[in-house]
Amino acid sequence: MKSHLLILFLVTLNAAAQEGALLRVADFETGDVSQLGTQRAQEDSLSIVTTPVRAGKHAAKTLLRASDPEVNGGQRAEFSDGKKMTKVEMEKDYWYGLSIYVPQEFTAPKQSNAVLFQWHTQAGGPSPVLAIRVGADGWIITTNATEKKRTLARIPLVKEQWTDWVVHVRWSAEKKGFWTIWKDGVEVVKERDIITQYPEGLGPYAKFGQYHSVGEVPQNVVYFDEYRVAGPGGSFEAVSPGRSVEKK
Repeated sequence: MKSHLLILFLVTLNAAAQEGALLRVADFETGDVSQLGTQRAQEDSLSIVTTPVRAGKHAAKTLLRASDPEVNGGQRAEFSDGKKMTKVEMEKDYWYGLSIYVPQEFTAPKQSNAVLFQWHTQAGGPSPVLAIRVGADGWIITTNATEKKRTLARIPLVKEQWTDWVVHVRWSAEKKGFWTIWKDGVEVVKERDIITQYPEGLGPYAKFGQYHSVGEVPQNVVYFDEYRVAGPGGSFEAVSPGRSVEKK
């Protein structure tokens, strides 16, 4: 009996420690889009649904139409975690988690690709400094933290299922930064001693949703759920979508 109580105590303590490390949660269990900032052309560009969901009872639906006017220089239906919500400092470690569901009918633009998860500079150089995109051939992970844009990984895309992303990064304007990225618990990117951000007072802010031009189809829909951010005291487990994904 005592051993069972000890295990329960340790599990509860670990869960509390993970919750304490979190800086931001957007799981959409509020039933609305109030947990983050928004950038959208129409009222229904961002909405809450009960299916599909990654965890809980709600997820976010992003709708981008070919007819949508530009918002801040582009067609977008995005959630924004700006500095007024989550302050991100330079030279410190951060953890991010997000789950993305791409429906079968989603069509990536032929001339470019769709940015679904990105980290945007506060003011200065080209953005995004890190981005998870979808192109005609699947997932594309890119960086534009220096003057030369680089592709970090190309990964096949499986539609009609949730894809879990975890990112561990240190934002640095010197070669002191790093990032490790996991897809569905499998490490797909790992770089050390690199520049990860422009020389600004703060680290970049995260955005997710759809940012691309819709041309080949009338509209595109993508779903998002389980967004979490943790600081230096965070961990893979603290931000993992569904909170049950194990690092492989």
